[in-house]
Amino acid sequence: MPNPVHIVLTAPPSSVGDEEYSAWYDQHVVEVLEIPGFVAARRYWLDPASPDRPPVEYRYAAFYLCDGTPEEPVAELVRRLGSAQMTLPEWFGDVQVATFDGRPLEDEELEPPDHGYLVLSHAPRRFTTEEYFGWYYAHARENLTSEGFDTVWRYALTPGTPDPGAFGDATHAAFYEVHGELPALRSALADSAQARRVDIPDWMPEGGFVSWDCLAAP
Repeated sequence: MPNPVHIVLTAPPSSVGDEEYSAWYDQHVVEVLEIPGFVAARRYWLDPASPDRPPVEYRYAAFYLCDGTPEEPVAELVRRLGSAQMTLPEWFGDVQVATFDGRPLEDEELEPPDHGYLVLSHAPRRFTTEEYFGWYYAHARENLTSEGFDTVWRYALTPGTPDPGAFGDATHAAFYEVHGELPALRSALADSAQARRVDIPDWMPEGGFVSWDCLAAP
């Protein structure tokens, strides 16, 4: 069974530049990986990939692979954050954060790519969670017929630190390995839909979808 993941989306305060934030986050990841249960991590720069942007435009994502369920390592992370055992800048309290624990829905282990396309979503009310996951299994494979979409990993999500806005109730994550520029990827998805290789059901607006173009931090 592949490892679960802990996904952290963040947006630093406007007074903190990308270089300063990235330098701190590099150190933060090292400290997080000292916690038993966290076994690997990769960070990403984010750009919104769809017209419907969330209220907070998160700029960074970190994917942490966990050896077993994330609850214990995440609880220890929270404890260390609250007990001055980690390096925290003075502006840390102003960082916007949303976190999710992800249970694997695919058989392949996550190998965090250099370039990813992340989609968070939840089911319309008319569907159960399991029905929605079944639909997404097929939908993800339809998306892989689009030029530039190479691999997919999917996760059932449990919110940790919830986003108060558009996607705080996300229950599903699809993380694609992709190649090519974002406009070409969006065009390829549109071409697949037009060619009926990807089915876009009429109920899709009832679900919540938000997506990001993800470029790995050096």
